[in-house]
Amino acid sequence: MTPPLPDSERSRRIYPLLQNQDLENLSQATLKSVGDPISIESLNEDELRKLVLVNLARLSIKSEWNGLLTSATSTQYALEPIDASQLTTYNRFVPYSVDRTFGDAVASATMEDKALFSRFVAPKSGAMGDFTLRTSATNTSKDDCKVAIYSTTNGLPGTLVGAISMDVNGGGDLYTSSSWTTTPTLTAGDTYWIAFAPEGSAKPAISGAAVALYLELGITHYPGTGYTTLYNNGGTNYDLPSTITDSQLTAVNDKNLPIWSFKYA
Repeated sequence: MTPPLPDSERSRRIYPLLQNQDLENLSQATLKSVGDPISIESLNEDELRKLVLVNLARLSIKSEWNGLLTSATSTQYALEPIDASQLTTYNRFVPYSVDRTFGDAVASATMEDKALFSRFVAPKSGAMGDFTLRTSATNTSKDDCKVAIYSTTNGLPGTLVGAISMDVNGGGDLYTSSSWTTTPTLTAGDTYWIAFAPEGSAKPAISGAAVALYLELGITHYPGTGYTTLYNNGGTNYDLPSTITDSQLTAVNDKNLPIWSFKYA
């Protein structure tokens, strides 16, 4: 009998359940179903090592890296990193990335018809309270600006966790509201997506930064165009749905990204 790996015990799950499989035909879904019940603890270290070994062997034979370098099921975009260093009660998330040179002009612009998404990392845990938008323009008889917070699923917007409508009519510069229809509760360190869409065809103007991206500097995760924003191009006008369909999203970096801030409740 061939001896096991050094310090390895007889397999209790991985090898018995996969013994009739060959590497060429072993799917990621099958491997996931076998490994999913295994809890992460020292007693299972040996089975976890076997699971990784089988997956690496499978990937080497199939030359298919789904489930290791990318999600096996989701659309993938080269999204820019996020600066998650802020730890204060008041938080302003400026809509541009931190790893490249850029040009930006802050100005008011009429909102897009469809939802525009950008990411942020929650600096601490808690419920969102006052939410502020900047306009620097006079809006008259315009529809509200709808704002929604989404969880992250496979790196993309997932399920709606909070929503608020902002009346930005008037000649003010900053508009603040805490009247969330659903109050989002954030977890420190988690990535969320914020989305903006007008309530209807009478679209208001709000302040944002139109970002012009230039040459990337140094070593990056992606040697080409890095995207900062997702646009719900295949979705419905004026809509912030409860769940997002990946195939309707388009990665962009040429939209006017709203400038916003919030205070924890």
